[in-house]
Amino acid sequence: MSFDKKDNGTTIDVEKIGSVDRHYVATDFDDFNDKLDVERYGQTKRKLSSRHVSLMIIGQSIGTGLFIGLSSPLMTSGSLSLFIGFLFWAILVIWPLMQAVGEMCSYLPIKGSFLHYCARWVDPALGFACTLIYLYTSLMFVCLEAVAFASVIEYWTDINQGVFITIAILSYFFFNVFGVNWYGEIEFFSSMLKVLLIVGLMIFALISMCGGNPHNNAYGFQHWKEGGLFRSYLVPGTTGQFLGWWSVLIYAAFSCGGPDLLGLIAGEVSLPRKNIGLAAKRAYIRIYLFYFGGIFFMNTLCSSINPELAAAKEAGAAGAAASPWVIGIKSVGVHGLDSLVNACIMSSAWSCGNGFFYGATRTAYSASLAGYLPRFFSKCLKNGAPIYCVIASFLVSTLAYLSVSNSSATVFNWFINLSTTGLLCTYLSMWWCYFKFRRALPAQGIDIKSESYTYYRAAWFVHPYMTYFACFVNALVLFFNGFWIFFPGQFSVANLFTSYFAPVLFICLFLFWKIVKKTHFRTDAEADITTGKQEIDEEEEIEKQYIADHPRKDGLIFKIWYKVADFCFN
Repeated sequence: MSFDKKDNGTTIDVEKIGSVDRHYVATDFDDFNDKLDVERYGQTKRKLSSRHVSLMIIGQSIGTGLFIGLSSPLMTSGSLSLFIGFLFWAILVIWPLMQAVGEMCSYLPIKGSFLHYCARWVDPALGFACTLIYLYTSLMFVCLEAVAFASVIEYWTDINQGVFITIAILSYFFFNVFGVNWYGEIEFFSSMLKVLLIVGLMIFALISMCGGNPHNNAYGFQHWKEGGLFRSYLVPGTTGQFLGWWSVLIYAAFSCGGPDLLGLIAGEVSLPRKNIGLAAKRAYIRIYLFYFGGIFFMNTLCSSINPELAAAKEAGAAGAAASPWVIGIKSVGVHGLDSLVNACIMSSAWSCGNGFFYGATRTAYSASLAGYLPRFFSKCLKNGAPIYCVIASFLVSTLAYLSVSNSSATVFNWFINLSTTGLLCTYLSMWWCYFKFRRALPAQGIDIKSESYTYYRAAWFVHPYMTYFACFVNALVLFFNGFWIFFPGQFSVANLFTSYFAPVLFICLFLFWKIVKKTHFRTDAEADITTGKQEIDEEEEIEKQYIADHPRKDGLIFKIWYKVADFCFN
């Protein structure tokens, strides 16, 4: 398939996105055909703006993993090991993948994005496996955050956890039914709150370490060294220290997200060529400021052998009681902030759960377009909400009630393992798509380095130098994520199942679809990188013209707001 010529076997439907009409061209491979019946099922809408995308990408990564989940790797691995582990994962895995997704999705921002790229560029069997494993992953994250939401509220009350799980999943259902425009606004303000919280905590830690605390103790970096910069895990010596650092990567994989959401929302972003590229370039804000700064200052507040932290871990404390931030704040003599921080952590957990609920519904929607799920899942309300996908996601999220009959900490760890390994499988699929994309472009006469290529392009050193290394590390962490269960006294069926269920399921899904549907791997020349592109180009030109015909409002207040918004989001 060439750049200028489409398959002779394409079918055309009309899709209305917002106020812009466009043609949706569906591929018609013998072994893969994505369909969109607008008259029968409706469609999702392009209503996410630049500010929505920016804060959503940042906000998805600021959740319970940063505020509560760091207590375990801090105690296991030590302060510097924790910091270097997150630094390594964020810079050498997440950032290159964000650039890769930015290149792919700014070039072809179709509905389903990387879930459909797998089938169109690599093999429909990979598309089937990636779509269902990401659907499973998103639903596990929903359950995880619902459990976290309920356990955080336990800090204030002894009411049964099931009550708050019900509140969480019902609210996810409610807000997702209202469509992507409501979702974008909710996530925008929720993410802003999380950003303010982490920035406030970092400023407090800086002032406190310099002596601005009730004890007037300028303790500086004293807490970094307490307990050791590198702590041994499972075995003594340098081997144990390395294992401690390696275990940090698993927590980093759980906490540092972003590329998957950027790919998933590509079909609902206004002016996708501009906004997706901007979001990919802004990834450093989340990586360098919030995680590096957050972990750095958390280590200054709370040591890995803090007695209160160890006691909270032993007692299975919930919410702010188990947060290294709150424990560190109390240890320097400040009281009364724990409820405030707990409230912010609660909203953070809810926001992340809402984000993954959205991801689950859009993944199910993409699966129905591709024929992996029944076509009726494509049914959308007039506001663009895929109603049957929302209902199905709500029903599966009731698995969170497992924590009612088991320890919330135990169930929380189950969902961490189940969701993290599923996400790593998804990342491997995204890497496979990207490598095929970079080979298909020159094979079909497109030079990504030429001036005529106007879409987002990552820095020259990203591919192939960083991308292949990042993919290799991704695969290693997935394969060895459950290494600890094979040491004496660590093995259990539950640990084995939660550590390796996702990769085994992924392989089984791939082989099942490969055998049943008799699919074939695409060649570089055959990979479909053009179907639907012209329609998106035309749609974007119409959107640009619409914006040009509706100039910004005049007035001092509006001018100030536009300046602030452009600085923050554009």
